[in-house]
Amino acid sequence: MELTIKIAIPKEMMTRQAADIAQRMSGFESRVLLKRQNMTVNAKSLMGVLSAGLSDGQAVTIVAEGEDEAQAVCELSRMLGA
Repeated sequence: MELTIKIAIPKEMMTRQAADIAQRMSGFESRVLLKRQNMTVNAKSLMGVLSAGLSDGQAVTIVAEGEDEAQAVCELSRMLGA
């Protein structure tokens, strides 16, 4: 399952926000990725989320594969402000 959204966070991704995303996504069985431009990162990895350099107004694609993919995509899109 894929969903492209526009990020709505007030400033560049802070460590605390990235840690929250990685922690919540780790609770899902599905593989969860974030794609931005030519970069793909694991949304369950703090370093991956931080390295994506997410900021307000950017487009990002959430990709999830697995049993709970719909829930993972929904939760991550909510966390990114979509």
